[in-house]
Amino acid sequence: MSTLAAVALSAGLTAHASASPLAAHPIALAVRHGDCDAAVDLVNHGAASNDSRAAYLVGRMLDEGICVKQDLDAAARFFARGSELGDRSSSLEYAAKVGLGEGIEQSYDRAGEICRSAGLDPQAHMSAYALGYACTVRGVAGRLLRERLPARAFRPNSGDLLVDFNPATAEMSIGAVPRVEREEVSVESRVRRPLVDAPKAIGEAWQNAVSLVPKPDPARLVSQSVELPLDVDMTLEAGHEVERQGGHKTLLQGDIVPNFRMR
Repeated sequence: MSTLAAVALSAGLTAHASASPLAAHPIALAVRHGDCDAAVDLVNHGAASNDSRAAYLVGRMLDEGICVKQDLDAAARFFARGSELGDRSSSLEYAAKVGLGEGIEQSYDRAGEICRSAGLDPQAHMSAYALGYACTVRGVAGRLLRERLPARAFRPNSGDLLVDFNPATAEMSIGAVPRVEREEVSVESRVRRPLVDAPKAIGEAWQNAVSLVPKPDPARLVSQSVELPLDVDMTLEAGHEVERQGGHKTLLQGDIVPNFRMR
């Protein structure tokens, strides 16, 4: 086991780790430092068994192929585990997996129930089916943004990315965007332009997500908007550089959590 992994394990990955910011989690720290071996060692020594944040991070690693070989079904199992442990982000990502039918039978009804239990549309203005469809699009759009935008596109802790979506009309509007980082000042110009065109990137990701999810039954959608948070926390995306250089290490699912059950 690497030194970084050993130090993290000796500290005890308990509920205290779950309460810490995502970027400060030992698994995230290992990935950000390009130490995929340390991140994988932490997982294979049980870091995600009872730590909801660890389960979420491992789900993200498997879902996007960060430090490990991409495994969408395994990602669903870790998101399910994080959801069981009370992690809201895991619940939302698990709902998207249910809506996509990755690792579990496809069901927009069930996806909507999970999303509502995670706090979306708490007044039940729309059906579980419509909410499940909206949550599935939300999950895919967030993943596309994390994969395609620069890792430092948004300033950390500068707010949430919120969109309003009407499943029946397919209309989407942006409610709030984190602060966009700006380019370094060049010799030719003193103007610091935004690093990304956030509205354009969000709109393109949303349109692509709508085209990628299973087509819903129009008769079961309602003309009612719902506010959805998009996850653009790019804490783990530095690991893509390591993966591209051939640094991934296979996660053996049986060695991590042999008793994960899908809900």
